[in-house]
Amino acid sequence: MKKFLFILSPFILCARLGAFELPLMHVPQIAGAALETPPPSAPLKPARAAASFAAYPVNGVEVIVPHIDGGQNVLAVLRSGAGLEAMSEKLRSAFGGAAGAKAAVIQPKSRAELELAAQNPGATILSLNQFLPAGAAALFNREPNFAGPNCFNAAFTAAGMMAPDRLRHVGNPEADQRLAMYFKKVPSTGLQPGDVLVLNDGDHAVYYLGGGLIFHKKSYLKQHIYRIVPLEKAYEPEPNEWKPGPFDGGSVFNDSETIRRKEAWRPTGAQYEFGPASADEQAKAETIIFLGGQVETQAPRWALAKELGYFTERLLENLVADWSAMAKSPNPVLKAYYHQLESFRDQANQSIELELLSSAHAQANANEILKRVWLPRNDYSRGLAGRLLKIYGRDPSATEKVLDAIEKDYDGQPLRHIKDGGL
Repeated sequence: MKKFLFILSPFILCARLGAFELPLMHVPQIAGAALETPPPSAPLKPARAAASFAAYPVNGVEVIVPHIDGGQNVLAVLRSGAGLEAMSEKLRSAFGGAAGAKAAVIQPKSRAELELAAQNPGATILSLNQFLPAGAAALFNREPNFAGPNCFNAAFTAAGMMAPDRLRHVGNPEADQRLAMYFKKVPSTGLQPGDVLVLNDGDHAVYYLGGGLIFHKKSYLKQHIYRIVPLEKAYEPEPNEWKPGPFDGGSVFNDSETIRRKEAWRPTGAQYEFGPASADEQAKAETIIFLGGQVETQAPRWALAKELGYFTERLLENLVADWSAMAKSPNPVLKAYYHQLESFRDQANQSIELELLSSAHAQANANEILKRVWLPRNDYSRGLAGRLLKIYGRDPSATEKVLDAIEKDYDGQPLRHIKDGGL
């Protein structure tokens, strides 16, 4: 069977179930009035541009955003006689920064920093990363170096719901469930820092920083990096940016797509415990967490195909189909786990596609390549098979027999052999 990447619309829970809680979202709800997004009639325009950066006026401060390859610090210039605290107060107001957050003096090193210093002799160059959410500051102008992490993962990481060192794909169903649980829909005018915006009915999502600026990643493709741009430029190509080719699937980022529709979501600070659950539901949730930990560990290392095998992608497809009742559960946490399972399936697909099948030669020899990584016999595959045998009422001592059956059924249905106990 020849394997092709299916193109998805752009779009962690706890490492261990423990008390059966979803992770708390550690982002306080913004209180008070923040600066509103400039209305469509007055889009945020660069105050000036240079070879390695663009500058935007934000609450009386010229905020310098380096272009791709320009550096990882958002910048400002402090000229002689200007007050650092006064500038910091303006930025705290614009970006909803924590009380006491201050711009940091830096020694220019990156291209943008050096160019900015050369244009402003005698002035002090400042980093403004202290005013960004920790997740956004950790990822700005960086490439994940593997396929999968996408716009919703970027937005939720900036919102503090996901960790910047555990990046992965977040599919539309999982994103919708997270928004329904942890956010409330608000008018798309009068935006506040911390809002998540879903654009054009779900083909893109961004995190609103404040002052008209957003943090986002354009797609799940590894070549798209984490950027800060004005909201109205969410779809526009940028200097030095990679552009999808004809074999990367249709992309709304090939040209300057118009923002036709915006949905704004504001964090509520909601928290969820798992609540009543059957032993079967708990075992399935624990298995999803186990799978998630494996996928999130191996995908960034480009080791998913080698360590987890192609059978994992097929098994995830089986489990998504077989456990679909979880998606209709009245328990929102069960639904959240199920939609994570869908995202893990998509991440496995994207990782294997890029790791093994990204060239024309590899696509032409997909069967032989995938056979070599069909089923690694390791602690992971044995542990997963043992968990699933218990869920389906089979004897875990049949693990090796089940793996033997799966191994002989290349590109088949691994879950069938688990249900049969390897018979």
